[in-house]
Amino acid sequence: MTETNRTTENEKSMSTAKVFTDQDMEAYNVRTLVELLNLIPGVSASETSVNIQGSSSKSVAVIMDGRPLFNPASGKVYLGGIPIQSIKEVRVIQGAEAAVYGGNTAGGVIVITSKQGKKKYANKIDLAYGMLTTQPSYSPGEEIDRYDFLKKGEINLGTEWNRIGFFINALYEDSEGDRKNRDDQKSVVKGNMDFPLFSTLKGTISGMYSNREKGNPGKEYRLTPESRSDTTEWGSSVILTNSSFKSRTYGNRFHDEVINPPYNIDNELDSLVFGQELNWHGNLKGIPDITLGANAEHRKIDSNQYGKKEESIGSLVISKGFDITAIPLNISIGIKSNLYSDFPVQYNPQFNIDYRRDPFYISFLADRGTTLPTFEQRYYSSASRLANPDLSLEKIYNLKLKFSQRVASNLDYSIVPFYTRIRDRIEYYRFSGYPYDHPLYGKAQYQNLDSATSKGFDINVTYKPIKGLTLDLYYTYLEAKNDKTGNYLFQKPLHKAMFNVRYQIANLVLQLKNIYDGSRYDDSMNRWKIEDRYKLDLKVDYTWEHLNFYFEMPNAFDRRYEVYRGYPGARRSALFGVYYNF
Repeated sequence: MTETNRTTENEKSMSTAKVFTDQDMEAYNVRTLVELLNLIPGVSASETSVNIQGSSSKSVAVIMDGRPLFNPASGKVYLGGIPIQSIKEVRVIQGAEAAVYGGNTAGGVIVITSKQGKKKYANKIDLAYGMLTTQPSYSPGEEIDRYDFLKKGEINLGTEWNRIGFFINALYEDSEGDRKNRDDQKSVVKGNMDFPLFSTLKGTISGMYSNREKGNPGKEYRLTPESRSDTTEWGSSVILTNSSFKSRTYGNRFHDEVINPPYNIDNELDSLVFGQELNWHGNLKGIPDITLGANAEHRKIDSNQYGKKEESIGSLVISKGFDITAIPLNISIGIKSNLYSDFPVQYNPQFNIDYRRDPFYISFLADRGTTLPTFEQRYYSSASRLANPDLSLEKIYNLKLKFSQRVASNLDYSIVPFYTRIRDRIEYYRFSGYPYDHPLYGKAQYQNLDSATSKGFDINVTYKPIKGLTLDLYYTYLEAKNDKTGNYLFQKPLHKAMFNVRYQIANLVLQLKNIYDGSRYDDSMNRWKIEDRYKLDLKVDYTWEHLNFYFEMPNAFDRRYEVYRGYPGARRSALFGVYYNF
């Protein structure tokens, strides 16, 4: 993983970005995008959400090939279906560079760029087969562990013809699941075409289709053996760029369906999103280093539970950069106007200051942002959920300081203290402490808190004591509380740590990833506590000419833990695979 403050004429980056390239992914033997994001200090990701330093997934924009992956109806970001072999680069950015993107960007922006056909590394076939240790509830009364299976196949094809690059990726995964009704099938097809237009303009057309069908097993004490989900996503984008200008036009369609016949649940949700974004950087009437941005997006929702809804959002951005090369110091000042059809206009200032003099780097960020509640948060209701159409915008205030130093050629570290205050934070509020006959027993609702504060720090240390051995330590301290009650926020652990050991001997690579997640509360009243957990993931890779053989054993010690109350974490599994480059 690398750190950069590189700039282009189109994207003036005044803040350091965390960057993962496809070479980094191969070096760390990363198999999924979720695994990759969880290697980045301060980032926590799952298959449908991502947050940075305690932010909500709604405040983090995930952009793939110019297209936002956020579903405005459900609030989910579908990361689990993105084939890792198709990715060229992942950048995590905050501050002024993040502000030029439309939508909710107060928590940061994750930019995913796909491979292009002109690269020789595009051609690859990946096949894998594995075993899962099932949970005790799979076969009650049995003392012997059962093993179910998972299968995976992926292919990349790329070529270039007459200066036009073509790339296509196809992925299929099938897991029988470690619990009854936890089977999971994914199929994905994505592709892109990049081409020159005139002498200075470059174009890229991208498209993706994905489908996921899975079972929803429910809580261990309240099983749902007939509940099923079906999620389908279509998306496309057109990007035009030159040295100072960038245009991206995009469209998404999401279809979500959940059924559970014993409870008479049959929910269907369709979302359509169309958007246009323009960015320009250059000299404006003799004033250098000006960035202008504009975004407009229209959303249409059709639900069989709460009917049809529509809304439009937009943003206008202007920022000015100042380079003081003698110090050297970079300063960026800007303002972003967020426009909503259903809420008042919000004006969000941005300020960045960066100092870099080898071997030191120091940066400071202060900004304000807003987050829009999703349609599901406002309008969806069920036997266990209450709707809340009166939800307000979240107002987010961020302060972040970063200090990093390269102590020696084989040792560097970074420390990032952060402070975030959210007015009207939207929190999933579980009502607890009520008797069985109370109307709020077992219910939950999204609510605006008066305010909430998240504060803490990230630490990252990388050390290479001998040739071939790399030690990475990541630690996050996060104190996220409701300012009014003093209670900890839902599912926000106080401590998270990861210690990764990677050792390479010639073509053999061994990795041990030690992961610790501190205890957290699974309700807003802090009555249900999820205990802390530790697990060890093992990886072995061997490369022979064009073939790479790999073996993985997540949760090698088969540690038992809960992710949410009543939802057990995955037990030990094993995956054997091989991919072929051609």
